Amino acid sequence: MPITNEERREHLEKFGLTSLDTMHTADYRKALEEEAFFWDDPHGFVMHTLSGERLVTNTEQLDALLEHLEGYRTLLPAPPEWMSEK
Repeated sequence: MPITNEERREHLEKFGLTSLDTMHTADYRKALEEEAFFWDDPHGFVMHTLSGERLVTNTEQLDALLEHLEGYRTLLPAPPEWMSEK
């Protein structure tokens, strides 16, 4: 079932998320720590917080996901200085 705009809005509000485009890296890390995007269920699976979908169920899948995400690095710009922790 698709996620509704209302569910998305409630999710953003619950975690105090605004625009990722203007979110400082420290705030993004905080959102990650608060499981705004992912969480580990009692079985150790990595779940998508908003949809509840299982994303990773074992270490090889985690490795594959990390490798896939790393491929996006060359497509993304560096953050502006005011957003960066560096």
